[in-house]
Amino acid sequence: MNEPDYKWLTELGQLLWARKDQIARNLVELRDWLFPRKKAGILIIGPGGVGKSTTARFLSGEFTSPTEVPGKYDESLGLEVYPLDDDPRVELVVPPGQKHRRDATWNELERTISDGGYRGIILTCSFGYHSMGQYSYKDHGLYKGRLDEFMVAFLNDCRKEELAVLNRLSPHFCANDRKFWVLTLVTKQDLWWDNRSTVESHYREGKYADAMEQIAKRIGAANFRHEAVFASLVISNFVTGNGELLAETVAGYDQNLQAESLLRFIAVLDGLRHWEEKK
Repeated sequence: MNEPDYKWLTELGQLLWARKDQIARNLVELRDWLFPRKKAGILIIGPGGVGKSTTARFLSGEFTSPTEVPGKYDESLGLEVYPLDDDPRVELVVPPGQKHRRDATWNELERTISDGGYRGIILTCSFGYHSMGQYSYKDHGLYKGRLDEFMVAFLNDCRKEELAVLNRLSPHFCANDRKFWVLTLVTKQDLWWDNRSTVESHYREGKYADAMEQIAKRIGAANFRHEAVFASLVISNFVTGNGELLAETVAGYDQNLQAESLLRFIAVLDGLRHWEEKK
C-alpha cells in the first residue's frame, strides 16, 4: 500500500508540525483498522448536513487539506462509498441523513448493527448547525420574519433531530451482542467555540448523554464503550445553499485550535482501537 501523503500537516503550524511524524504513524495504523479487507467495519451515520461525508473523506485520505473550504452543500441521495485509491475493496459507507430518506437507506444498516456487523459507529452531530439544501432560510417553515429568531428555532429543532437519530438507533445498539463502540463526533467547532462549555455539557450531561448512558447500562461496560469528540474538520462560515450567511466562524478560532481538535479525534480513535483489541 502506498504511504499516505501528509504534506498538508505543514499548513497547521508549529504545533502540528512538531508532531507530524507521530500523527502520520498513528493514522497509518488506524487506517489498517478503520478499513478492513472483508467488509466496511465502521459506519458513519447521523442527520443530514452535519459533516458525515467530510469525516469519511478525512479518514479515507481523500480529504487532503483540513483548511480547504468546502463547496456548496449537496444532499446525499443514497449510500456514499469512499474507497482507498490503491485498494477499491476497502470502503467507508455513509448513508444519507435527511429524515425523508432514512427509511429507504437505513433499514438494512440497522439490521447490520443489530447483527454485530460493525465494530464501531461514528455518530455525527454538529450542535444543530445542520447545513441546509439549495433554498433560502426564508423558505424554511421555522422562519417568521427575523433571522436571529429563526436561528434559535432552527438550532433547537436540529438538536432535537440529533437526539431522535440516537433514539432510533438505540434498540439496534442494544440488540448487538458483540463488543462494539460508538463515537459521538460533534463537528463545526469553529461555529460554536465561544459557547463550548454549553456544547460539551449538552452531549456529556444532557438528554443526549442520558440516552447514551441507558444504552451503556443495558449492554454493559465489557462490550460497549462511548466517547465524545469535539472538532472542526473545516473552518467555514455557516451559509445556506443559496450562499446566505447564517453565522460566522468564531473570532479567534484558528488553525492551531482546529489542529488540536483533529489530534484529539485521532487519539480517541486510537484509544478505541486498543480497547477493541482487548479480550
